[in-house]
Amino acid sequence: MCGAVKHGFFAANMTGKIFEWELTLARRLALISIVGGSASWLFRFARQGFVADFLNIFLATFIVVLAILIVARASYRPIAATLIIGMMIIGLQVSWGLAEPRGGALLVLTAGVSLAAAYYRIRTALAAILLSAIVLALMGYTAADRLPQQLVNLPGGTTIFTNFISATIGFVSVSTLIAVVISFVRSKMEQSLRHTRILLITARNQKSDLESKERLLTLFTELASDYVYQVDLRQPNMVPQIFAGSFERITGYAPSDIGKLGGWMQIVHPEDRERLQRHMPTLLEGKETITEYRIQSASGKILWVRDHVRPVRDSETGNVTLLLGAVHDVTERRHAEEQIENLAFYDPLTSLPNRRLLLDRLEQALALSGRTGLRGALLFIDLDHFKNLNDTKGHEAGDQLLVQQSRRLKLCIREGDTVARLGGDEFIIILGELSEEEEKAAEEVSEITRRILHALSLPVALSYRQMSDYENTCSIGVTMFKGHELTVDELLRRADMAMYQAKADGRNAFRFFDPQMQQLLAERLKLEDDLKQALSHSQFVIYLQPQLDDAAKLVGAEVLLRWQHPEKGLVSPLEFIPSAERTGLIVEIGAWVIDQACAVLARWEKSADTRSLTLAVNVSARQFHRADFATEVGKALSRHGVSGERLKLELTESLALENVAESAARMQELRSMGIHLSLDDFGTGQSSLYYLKQLPLSQMKIDQSFVRDILTDPNDAVLVKTIIGMANNLKLEVMAEGVETEAQRAYLREHGCTLYQGYLFSPPISVAEFERQFLAAPLAATANS
Repeated sequence: MCGAVKHGFFAANMTGKIFEWELTLARRLALISIVGGSASWLFRFARQGFVADFLNIFLATFIVVLAILIVARASYRPIAATLIIGMMIIGLQVSWGLAEPRGGALLVLTAGVSLAAAYYRIRTALAAILLSAIVLALMGYTAADRLPQQLVNLPGGTTIFTNFISATIGFVSVSTLIAVVISFVRSKMEQSLRHTRILLITARNQKSDLESKERLLTLFTELASDYVYQVDLRQPNMVPQIFAGSFERITGYAPSDIGKLGGWMQIVHPEDRERLQRHMPTLLEGKETITEYRIQSASGKILWVRDHVRPVRDSETGNVTLLLGAVHDVTERRHAEEQIENLAFYDPLTSLPNRRLLLDRLEQALALSGRTGLRGALLFIDLDHFKNLNDTKGHEAGDQLLVQQSRRLKLCIREGDTVARLGGDEFIIILGELSEEEEKAAEEVSEITRRILHALSLPVALSYRQMSDYENTCSIGVTMFKGHELTVDELLRRADMAMYQAKADGRNAFRFFDPQMQQLLAERLKLEDDLKQALSHSQFVIYLQPQLDDAAKLVGAEVLLRWQHPEKGLVSPLEFIPSAERTGLIVEIGAWVIDQACAVLARWEKSADTRSLTLAVNVSARQFHRADFATEVGKALSRHGVSGERLKLELTESLALENVAESAARMQELRSMGIHLSLDDFGTGQSSLYYLKQLPLSQMKIDQSFVRDILTDPNDAVLVKTIIGMANNLKLEVMAEGVETEAQRAYLREHGCTLYQGYLFSPPISVAEFERQFLAAPLAATANS
């Protein structure tokens, strides 16, 4: 292919040279005539001096005209015409006034006729011959009158006229022969040149086709495309020619169908056409473009293609006349990218934007609010009692609830707003373009929020039952924003705090963030900072609250944590435990409490009177679910040489039932060390006897909220009796906490509860005070011995 292209290029270059012979010959003859004419003129001037006769004037004019035409780079036609006319006039003029034409003059005439035959074909040459013959005959006829016969030395039987006629006949014969030969040769040469011209044009076209195919093949090979095409911009409809590849297999169209449809753009997705057309100026500048766009196949399927277009310039004009394209089907890759994007930016369960996309949308909402001056709002939504549904009905039911509630949330918001799943049962809604007035914007938010509360409180039809009896509500925290007055993190914190305020106010409600909440937030952050220093600075202390039996005999105590804050004094666990849970410090703090309890038990081990006492320690969910929890408790027992029988761990009902299989295995591991397990706050959650039977419990504790009104609230009294009966049936100890009066203790004892804890006996007190009040004699005896 390359050889053919080179051959065509050579032939094309030679074409111009072949057709330059006429001009080259004319110029060379003109130069010869100028030199010859100048020499003749100078010779006459040397012999005769300057004579202003016709021949001298014409010869000078002839030379000047030829010189001007050569300098002016005239075409061959005016140069040839000047040569022919000049030669004819000079040839005839030289013979004027002579008894017979001179041979040189006839030669000049013959040369003029030859040029006429060469440049203007046989008819012009014959006309020149005829005109010259007539002039020569007339010159011979008139010469007899101008030249007396006796003055001319002529051979016998001849006259001046006969001499001219004889010379004329010879001139006509020779000139005609020469003209015919030259005309014949020119005709054959023109035929040959025409044939050569056709061959060269064909070669040039073949060269162009070969170059085009070579470019397409190169593009196809380089880009490993599914198919390649070519668009000729000189054609009015610019329908692409499809040359190679799998066009029909991919699109379902035959290449000829594109022209029938009206062009390539007719199968391009309407949304992508304008974008494609914007690339045309770039292509006309000679720059390559790579574009990905959608096309509609013959079957109606939407395909993604990658189109690499390379413009080709015309070798003569330099303008872009061809577009070569290589197309690759990237549908599968685009679908894979969309799936990756969905995984990266959308929640797989609900298909809502996830936290990553939420933060981006929130940044955009803040920017839009800053530009327009319109207010916006952030709603933090938490489903109430969702954990109970997960615990009692399983995660499948919880997932179904999340999916249905997410659909309801999408129906509650306006077009342009965003609803995202933050994680678990938490959702975030971004409301934008609210009123500029704060009060009016708050009214708009309140209306949308009430709509959400109503929608999410409706019964949810799960796949296996109608949950009409399930308290399916939510709590919503709202914070307003305008521009970038607050950061994204600050907005989320404020909405979170407002949501917790809604829960604290009874759930199924919404609350706006206000400055008082901001103050609470600041205090909470300060508390968290202080909490990080408390353990390392030995600011925590343990308090003990005694536990007694129905004979008022001390059986043990519950370990309660207190924080001796350097500025605030003694801080209640109700204030700092939630912060410890949020920050994760609860794990380290809980391990410290267990270690301190073991240290106290080790000291009591020395006395026979205190050796049987137990200490109960509360365990957080985060601490309990650590894989090394049981191992760490065992290390604490070993470190202080204490039997596991002396240690009791109190677990909340929700903690124990969060993952029954895992909880049972962990609890069994603890029981193998002799450690007793107590179910704390029993009755406050949604208990399941089926699950409780699977747990290796030793004790159940009645929550103080039931004990408080046991004598005045019949419902509480029934619940307490039920719990006591249940524990007895499960062969578990029962302990009531929060016992404050003798009447309460009597009621509990009457119905089968024989273990008590509460202010009736003692509030939580320091270890030293506990030992002074309850263990002074035994410990003193031990010290004396």
